[in-house]
Amino acid sequence: MCKVIAIANQKGGVAKTTTTINLGAGLTKNGKKVVLVDADPQGHLTMGLGFPKNLKVTLKSMMENIIMGLEFDPKEAVLHHEEGMDLIPSNKLLAGMDMSLFTVEDREKVLKEYLELLKDEYDYILIDCMPSLGMLTINALSAADSVLIPVQPQYYAADGLMELLKVVKGIHQRFNPELQIEGILFTMDNCRYNNAKRNKQAIKTTYGNDIKIFEQTIPRTESLAETASEGVSIFAYDGKSKGADSYRELVQEVLKHA
Repeated sequence: MCKVIAIANQKGGVAKTTTTINLGAGLTKNGKKVVLVDADPQGHLTMGLGFPKNLKVTLKSMMENIIMGLEFDPKEAVLHHEEGMDLIPSNKLLAGMDMSLFTVEDREKVLKEYLELLKDEYDYILIDCMPSLGMLTINALSAADSVLIPVQPQYYAADGLMELLKVVKGIHQRFNPELQIEGILFTMDNCRYNNAKRNKQAIKTTYGNDIKIFEQTIPRTESLAETASEGVSIFAYDGKSKGADSYRELVQEVLKHA
């Protein structure tokens, strides 16, 4: 049975894309069939896996086919990465989709309708969401079984988290009653600093009784930052690093609660 996980936070720079790539690669290493979906017009997931920005067939093409009611091959957009996972790419042309969806009937469920055509092929579908709470993110949350929320332990993190959780609750009530919260994941964590410790504790105190907070945190490391320009996961780039170890542990936590 396929599980769809949206990796979402409207705040940029919290390692959504890094987490999507490395969680996907880690699940693949554990024998799971995985496809990553780039639902961000910036196309960072696509570029982060070493693919070009000027691809003709992308997520936008697939969603347009759904909107227009065309017959099409849902796997036409799928690219295969050297580490075993697949990718549905994106580029800046997806930006127009956010506006186009406002005129479409059942506009919140276009992405869900497309991903339903792929579910038989995969164990996991991971959606890398854009840093906003626009229509594309609403589509991702409407299509997902759960949402994983990367959070950098900074002072303003709790405010952004509160806003996102309100949206998740609204999606759960209106469009997707099956939507669960996979958990809050602390990323870019520098545990040596008291400030990071205080901010993590504040989030745990506020949300820990109701929402799973992953035991594993993702450290701020040079090797994780460098993978973005290498087109591979941390496992392929520096498999013995702290970053690789942290994502291995995260993968085990996700599998345990599958």
